[in-house]
Amino acid sequence: MRAATLSSECASNGVDDNLDAGVCGVGRHGVQSYVLGVRPQLLHLSGPLRGKTVTYATNSLLIGSALTAKVCLKDPAVAGQHAVIEYNAPDCSFHLRGLSGAIFVNHIEVLEVILTDGDLIEFGIDGPRARFRAFAPNGSVCKPVRRMLLDAREVGRHSGSISAVRGFTRDILTLATPQLKVGVPVLIAVLALPLGWIAGWFGSQPSEAARLANLVALEDINKLREGLAAEAKKVDQLSAANELPREVRTKWGLGVCLIHGIVGMKDASGEVAQNESEQPFEFEYSGTGFLVGADGAVVTNRHVVAPWEYSEDLKPLLAAGYTPFFSHFTSTFPDRAPISIEPGSVRMRSDQIDVAIYRLLPSLITGLPLLPLHVGSLESLPDQRAIVVGYPTGLSALLAKAAPAVVAALQKERANMTLVIAKLSSAGEVSPTITQGIISDALPEKLVYDAPTTHGGSGGPVFGGDGKVIAVNHAILQGFGGANYGVPVSFVWDLLNAK
Repeated sequence: MRAATLSSECASNGVDDNLDAGVCGVGRHGVQSYVLGVRPQLLHLSGPLRGKTVTYATNSLLIGSALTAKVCLKDPAVAGQHAVIEYNAPDCSFHLRGLSGAIFVNHIEVLEVILTDGDLIEFGIDGPRARFRAFAPNGSVCKPVRRMLLDAREVGRHSGSISAVRGFTRDILTLATPQLKVGVPVLIAVLALPLGWIAGWFGSQPSEAARLANLVALEDINKLREGLAAEAKKVDQLSAANELPREVRTKWGLGVCLIHGIVGMKDASGEVAQNESEQPFEFEYSGTGFLVGADGAVVTNRHVVAPWEYSEDLKPLLAAGYTPFFSHFTSTFPDRAPISIEPGSVRMRSDQIDVAIYRLLPSLITGLPLLPLHVGSLESLPDQRAIVVGYPTGLSALLAKAAPAVVAALQKERANMTLVIAKLSSAGEVSPTITQGIISDALPEKLVYDAPTTHGGSGGPVFGGDGKVIAVNHAILQGFGGANYGVPVSFVWDLLNAK
């Protein structure tokens, strides 16, 4: 839950070099030493201060969106008084403590932690990120060029190449040594003189030579432009690769549903089969599906919508002439109540490829994201990543993630699976699990990867490095988690385009 009332203005977020109290620092070999002015320093990777390296002049650093915050971050994920970084003199360390907002350090949520150089801090869920350092100046605030370049590269990964260039330029002008501040303009001026002389020389030549010179210059410029564009593309691709799991979790995961089915059996006269306790026979299960069409089209596995074709428990009744039917069949998306599935909307391939689609009423899926499907060969993917989204183990995983009070209430009520799903949905406790792995093989009818999954995750989307669904998760290799299988998305396209 986000608690944030954003102020209209922010307090100053700048470098202050007036701190001169002697404090304990750590030498290069880990031995404590006495230095002047150890201060918290943040390289802001994203958010309103992205690209800036700020050395703060206080050892008690309030972070939030309020006017009084020393580090003022106007972002919906940041609370008014979100967290505080405080220096602990006895053990010569900086402590990060959450106040009224979620804090993640190196992707792990914490309440309080001792910070070390290089820790990645995220303020709030999907909020601004910063890299922490304990800054110990040797008489002045200066930043080595190597550090500037490394920082610019990391800013580029998170916020793109433009922010990286701006951050590097800002560092050169504000945090470089005096020699470098003077040297860079001088270097530019020195290089400009011969270039200007050459341009003047060519300008005095006959027109044909001038045209040739201009042609050569244009070719060089185009080559340089192409090279810069290629490098920018690499940076952007790397940034996108780092952001993909977050995008899957926060955006595409909302279009992945828990499928819950209860199958009964009846004979030719319509009489329902009974179990040994003389109760109606029921085969109950769960699976995963994902929304792909504005017409309500949901993709899943064939064995999720027609479990009787695969279940050993149902084969004897089928052999005895019984016919399967759904007594309960629903899709539950995050933050939505269960939606009934009309069995008549189910479409399967004429072969036994393990994919299927069904359709929900379009009015019931308004606002849900439509997951993008990969088009073309899987050889064009930028990397070999596989990100699997689904509901492995069904209710077990949902209950493990749910608030203890919700689970206790369900246990007290002795709720059945249908009621548990409805209660979890109303409490906002239905969300898919996301796992990552590497694609080890791409065959015409099968994709092999090691992203962890299990029963219940069948029918879930498998994202590739391009941010699109490349397969439908459908099988696991029993006893070996290193090989799980997906049906390539090309078979889904065939089904969606079939008349």
